[in-house]
Amino acid sequence: MLLAAGCAPPSYLVLLEQDDGKTGSVIVTHAGRSARLDQAGAALALNATGPSPLTVDENQIRTDFAAAMQARPQSPQTFVLYFEGTTTTLTTASAARIADIRASVRSMPAPDVSIVGHTDRAGDDKANEALGLERAKVVRNLLADELSAAVEIAVTSHGERNPLVPTADGVLEPRNRRVEITVR
Repeated sequence: MLLAAGCAPPSYLVLLEQDDGKTGSVIVTHAGRSARLDQAGAALALNATGPSPLTVDENQIRTDFAAAMQARPQSPQTFVLYFEGTTTTLTTASAARIADIRASVRSMPAPDVSIVGHTDRAGDDKANEALGLERAKVVRNLLADELSAAVEIAVTSHGERNPLVPTADGVLEPRNRRVEITVR
């Protein structure tokens, strides 16, 4: 994440660590000079002569960018639930994750939820497409109370397309029998 402040003096840019712990990079060019930020907390003063390295402590960054940091949307969360065989019955471990998904939906001010059903490659394409959709609908129904506040809900099936574990046609693979839920 890159933030720019107009505090006086100086105006500056600072690179922050992302929620996943990674840090990107940015090259700033102005007045014939270029500078690169590629570490969390690295900053550049922005002035008429071009960008120049700047040291800004963490407290100053928090002070200067408090409003911008508060306004950041929450990061999307993705959950994967698995199913028993060729059924619409969640595994015991996956059924236990429903409470976490409900909490995630409730934590978003205007939730947008995507629910995508998948199957392994046993059975024919058309039947797997239908089974994937039925699995997605089962999960949607388990989340019905929380989804009533959602701004958008997408319930779809990829059937046996987009396997988590690529296999030959007709192969049973438990990790492909899943529903992926993304909460934004």
